[in-house]
Amino acid sequence: MLAAVLPWVADALVLLGLVTMSLAVWGILRMPDLYSKLHASSKMTVLGLAPLVLAAGVNNGTILLRGLLVMAFLLLTAPVSSAAIARAYWRRHPDGDAPQPNRPAPHAQAAPAGDHTPTPD
Repeated sequence: MLAAVLPWVADALVLLGLVTMSLAVWGILRMPDLYSKLHASSKMTVLGLAPLVLAAGVNNGTILLRGLLVMAFLLLTAPVSSAAIARAYWRRHPDGDAPQPNRPAPHAQAAPAGDHTPTPD
């Protein structure tokens, strides 16, 4: 009886993992700034991989143990890497004036009409 149900459980876990990972991609595309994108990618990637690892290990205990090691590694490293990326971004743009896709960079704006700063040739 249990052997007949295990493939269905594995398929349901794979679908759950794929839906969660798809939500992560959608969150990365829809979020407005880097901090929100990092949140979506780091949290949902770890949560999306857990059902996939469990589905892979439904029939094989060795694969399950290796998958759990991968999950432990991701649980430890995903927040650290996201924090490192966010800190590097914050150091590069401390005033929050990061270039946005819909507006030009600050140095690309035209100079005021009365400004006669010489330009190097």
